[in-house]
Amino acid sequence: MRFEFLLPASREFEEAFDWYEARSARAAEGFRAAVQAAILRAIENPTAAGFLIGKRSRKILLDPYRYGLIYFTHRDVLYIVAIAPNRKPPRYWTRRIKSP
Repeated sequence: MRFEFLLPASREFEEAFDWYEARSARAAEGFRAAVQAAILRAIENPTAAGFLIGKRSRKILLDPYRYGLIYFTHRDVLYIVAIAPNRKPPRYWTRRIKSP
């Protein structure tokens, strides 16, 4: 299985990484590692990683960071829909799923 970031999710990752990096290189690298670990976890077991938050979407919390990785799978691709900050309204990312 391969993975692919939707463009808005890629932007969210970059913005969050830059925010952490402006404060601490160690925190930024920790954030990157948390995202990478979540992706690997989802690839290893896409239907059991994280928790279900829609008909076909799942969320893995990126502890200790205040973000979640939201994804769904289609065929042999794991689509990363959002690197969702906990402060945003729930399900703000749902329109992204309609056209991956």
